[in-house]
Amino acid sequence: MSEALLPGQLARAWSADPAIAGPLALAAALYARGTVVLWARAGTAHGLRRRDVLAFAAGWTVLALALLSPLHELSETLFSAHMVQHELLMAVAAPLIVLGRPLVAFLWSMPASWRRRAARAAGSGRPAAAWRALARPSVAWLAYALATWGWHAPRLYDAALASAPIHALQHATFLATALFFWWALLHGARHRYGAAVLYLFATAVHTTALGAILALSARPLYPAYASTAAWGLSPLEDQQLAGLIMWVPACLAYLVAALALMLAWMREGDRRLPRAVAAPASLAALLLVVLLAGCDREPAERSRRELVDGNAERGREIMPAYGCNACHSIPGVRGTDARVGPPLAGIGSRSFIAGVLPNQPDNMIRWIRDPQAVDSLTARPNLGVSARDARDIAGYLYTLR
Repeated sequence: MSEALLPGQLARAWSADPAIAGPLALAAALYARGTVVLWARAGTAHGLRRRDVLAFAAGWTVLALALLSPLHELSETLFSAHMVQHELLMAVAAPLIVLGRPLVAFLWSMPASWRRRAARAAGSGRPAAAWRALARPSVAWLAYALATWGWHAPRLYDAALASAPIHALQHATFLATALFFWWALLHGARHRYGAAVLYLFATAVHTTALGAILALSARPLYPAYASTAAWGLSPLEDQQLAGLIMWVPACLAYLVAALALMLAWMREGDRRLPRAVAAPASLAALLLVVLLAGCDREPAERSRRELVDGNAERGREIMPAYGCNACHSIPGVRGTDARVGPPLAGIGSRSFIAGVLPNQPDNMIRWIRDPQAVDSLTARPNLGVSARDARDIAGYLYTLR
């Protein structure tokens, strides 16, 4: 642990540690390049929305301030400052960065050949299985909770203050588990809003409990924080203030996120309500079709192709130009063994598109042209597909039965 920082030294305590500034600069450069390339290909604000870019910029700024501003030096003198730093990392910067959808930008920052290889590697075998396991809300929540409680054990906390490598490991653990936690809730658990709200509530409860322990303790728990007199605080008062910071403002961040997800849940219910109301009529129509068609699926599939009125052969040829083969395995299209997205074999006879839209020609074209309008959390970028190209691609997809 370095010497205690005095109030008069605070304004000059900015850091330019290359081990921190370097990765931050690289992340910003990759995100900026990926956004420029994607928008040049798909059109401005397509694939990544302006609000996504603003969220990433805000999260990156908060992260940089937490790690490079005088707050970082002050955190080695005051426990309360260290708590502010950790909450900025975990409860502010991490969710904003996740909302910025950095994986999409980072993927598009690569050359096309690298992008295809990365897509194949991410969607194959062990990497894909590991990602799915880590992105499960229950696993991400447990890792987040263990990191929070484990690093606040007095021996581990003091060890982090005494050793720069351990301190770096502490911050890396906090940030990594926070990113997985927020990704699992905001992206990985889409259409499972109830579970996400529950995990946020559980996080607010256990962090409140830890904050209460720190705030109500009758004695200082961290011997490393003994030089607080220059800041007008005793070690116990500094610890109590840190506990209150975790108890109140940090808890509010989780509750605000939970309320936002509840509102999204309610809007999703409003969108699905007309479908529920129309279900009896749809069922009757389906039974009538079955009776008239003798359970033959071919007429329905043929009518879909006819309604699309697209050139299926041309659609097959232009799909690689839009990079469809970088994410999907597509029968009849060469070089398509990627597994980032689901395989498209049999898509022409599926009941739903993207799990939310009935498989009808207008919905298929809508999904191809503007996936973000169908599902705002989808990882599939808007590639600016023209109306004609969308019809031709849909025409080919309806041949895949």
